[in-house]
Amino acid sequence: MDHNPIAIRVFDAWAKGYNEAFMDTSMYHGMFDHFCSAIEPRNAEVLELACGPGNITHYLLKQRPDLRILGTDLAPKMLELAQANNPGASFQPLDARKILSLGRSFDAIVCGFCLPYLTPQETRDLIRDAAKALRPNGVLFLSTMEDDPARSGFKASSTGEGEAAYIQYYEANFLTKTLRSNGFEVLHLDRKAYAGRDGLLTTDLLIVAKQVAL
Repeated sequence: MDHNPIAIRVFDAWAKGYNEAFMDTSMYHGMFDHFCSAIEPRNAEVLELACGPGNITHYLLKQRPDLRILGTDLAPKMLELAQANNPGASFQPLDARKILSLGRSFDAIVCGFCLPYLTPQETRDLIRDAAKALRPNGVLFLSTMEDDPARSGFKASSTGEGEAAYIQYYEANFLTKTLRSNGFEVLHLDRKAYAGRDGLLTTDLLIVAKQVAL
C-alpha cells in the first residue's frame, strides 16, 4: 500500500506546528557541518528532498551561503513556509521518489527524515537514483528514525497534531549496505537519542556519504 498520500495530507495539516517545533536543528548541526565540509565545489548545486519548512536549508545556507539549493516537497503549505524561511533558495513540488524526473545533476543531495515515509524498496530506489543524479564525488545526506523495522506502523505526529502517518523504521546496516552497493562511501554516521512526547526513547540515525568509484 502506498502510504505517501496520507503523509502528504498529514504534513500539510501539520505545517505550522512543524515549523514552530523543528526550525531549531541544533541537535544535528555537527552532521550538517560534515555534509557542508564534504561538498567540494564552490557554488555547488544541492537538491533537498522533502524539505518541509526549510529548516535544514536555513542552516546549510548559514554555513555555506554559496550553496545553490533547490528544495522540494509535496506538501504545498510546507513549500510556502520553506520559501518564506529561505528567500534566497528555490523551491518546487517534487515526489522524492522521482529524482530523475528533474533531468539534471547535482553536487549534493539532502534527504532529511524522508525515509520514514518510504518503503524499504522505495528507499533502495531513492539511493540508486541519487547515485545517478549526483555528479562525480557527489555527497548524500540521509537521516531517519532507527528501530526494528518490525515496529513500523501508524504513529501520531511528533507535534501531537492531526491524524497518524505510517512510519517505516530502518536499521543502520540496511542503509550502509545499500549505500555501498550504489557506489557510496560512508564518511560519517551518528545517532541522536531523545525522549519523544510519549516519553519513549527515539533514536535518529544520520549518515553522510560520498560517491566513490565502483
